[in-house]
Amino acid sequence: MITETKLPYLIKLLDDKEPATQEALRLEFAASSGDLSHELTALGLGLDLSPQDKAKLTHLLLPARRKTLMNEWQIPAGGKSGMAEDWDSFEYHLRLISDYLHDGISLRPTLSDALDLISDEFTADHQNTTISADKLRLWLFADGKFLGNKKYYYLPQNSDLCWVADSGLGNPISLATVFMLVARRLNIEVSGCNYPGHFLARIYSGAEMQLVDCFHKGRIIPAQKVLSDHKEISINAKAAIAGHASLGDILWRFLKNLEHAFEQSNTHGKRDADVKLFATLSKSLER
Repeated sequence: MITETKLPYLIKLLDDKEPATQEALRLEFAASSGDLSHELTALGLGLDLSPQDKAKLTHLLLPARRKTLMNEWQIPAGGKSGMAEDWDSFEYHLRLISDYLHDGISLRPTLSDALDLISDEFTADHQNTTISADKLRLWLFADGKFLGNKKYYYLPQNSDLCWVADSGLGNPISLATVFMLVARRLNIEVSGCNYPGHFLARIYSGAEMQLVDCFHKGRIIPAQKVLSDHKEISINAKAAIAGHASLGDILWRFLKNLEHAFEQSNTHGKRDADVKLFATLSKSLER
């Protein structure tokens, strides 16, 4: 266990080139939880680390974060179908993914706290008014608080919901999931549409189902218009529009997106372990 007493000495050894020292550091950090952000902040060391030391420390903490993710992954016996509408389990697993993708050294709110802050901010901005899914859509996306990360579409952090909440950037599924999780805190109905190639959110205006493209500033896509105007769309696309995306399906797609993101960012085999990790986790849902 790395204590606050031991940590400053370990940090000083990061630049030591001696192989025995580097091996000792590897073992020490691998035996940690993978997140030393609170300890570093308490000691006032976080801001003093050089970019090189930050990168090295994050790398040393990665095996421990991988172990923590695998140890705490708790998919029900039925896989993704067994998750049903268990929102607590859904958010728990998304938090595990976020914690793994975190650098392990910078202090930030938990996923639950980050989503609560967004919900509280929306509530404060809409006092004495009737709230709705459409008002939340406009506030989150049309006003530019959250945007599609078009420049770095395959960045793995796009699936880190804590990073998404802080940066305001994400991919289609992470932005839609933020929409869903914040809406749930506000007792507003927002669900997912597992559209092939581009995940969408689903809301209702009266009895009319509307699809929301959170990646493109929350633009509205009338579901029936898509079905009537585009006879050529695939059977899977039609089924996605008409059907319900379960929480297990959404989590599975998160994992497949990450597997693909690490494949895209792989150089000289440096991300092979991440590709295999998320392939393994996605298979855990396919029971």
